[in-house]
Amino acid sequence: MPTDRNDVTIVEFTMDDYPVVHVLWQRGDLWMRPSDGPEGTQLKLARDPALFLVAHDAGGRVVGTVMGGWDGRRAYVYHLAVLPERRRQGVADALMDELEERFRVLGALKAKTQILVDNEPSRAFFSRRGYLHEQDCEPWGKELVDGGAPPGG
Repeated sequence: MPTDRNDVTIVEFTMDDYPVVHVLWQRGDLWMRPSDGPEGTQLKLARDPALFLVAHDAGGRVVGTVMGGWDGRRAYVYHLAVLPERRRQGVADALMDELEERFRVLGALKAKTQILVDNEPSRAFFSRRGYLHEQDCEPWGKELVDGGAPPGG
């Protein structure tokens, strides 16, 4: 069901959105992984279709996107991206408001995200929303396929 906020309409992602969303991820300086290709995106869409959102402007153009994940215990935020010319206009907040509400409906008690170390705009955005830099644990990971982790990470 579409949600209208801040002059954008938020709807669930479909694979028809993929070409534009993929370019948006690239323009948003997100680190792209092998799972961001069409096949990996289709797998994500099959897993959590109601948590993969896009924001359209009044003309129907995709201006933002966010991907959520839910494992039954924690909620995760991935790939929040907004067109550079639409940043600081409430698009990211509208997407996150909708995603966080969907997390609550599922029963999530906490949402987590990962921010690349040098991404100050994302750090500031999530901090304003009440996300805290957790210092009581360290992110650990294992690269299962080449390209599955950021360079140097």
